[in-house]
Amino acid sequence: MFSFKEHAVGPQSPEQTLLILVYEIGKLIEYNHKAKIYGESGYYCNTNQQKEMSDAISMLRYYCEQKEWDYDALTCLGETCYLERMEDIK
Repeated sequence: MFSFKEHAVGPQSPEQTLLILVYEIGKLIEYNHKAKIYGESGYYCNTNQQKEMSDAISMLRYYCEQKEWDYDALTCLGETCYLERMEDIK
């Protein structure tokens, strides 16, 4: 499996990773918002929104690696919790 730690240019703390994650999510929100205003052409296109999402997912995976958490297991847990919440709403 790909290791962010192995490919890092220098040391990065988990706190720094979270800051980058929040930045990437902010860019995703900005691009989505501006695409609704100006249209999905140009810089705020769907492709660039997907790029920001991929960067955010990468930082989530990097954070999990830094904390020694199983990203795939957490993804499954999140899906299970989501289904339980949806069942409660029904």
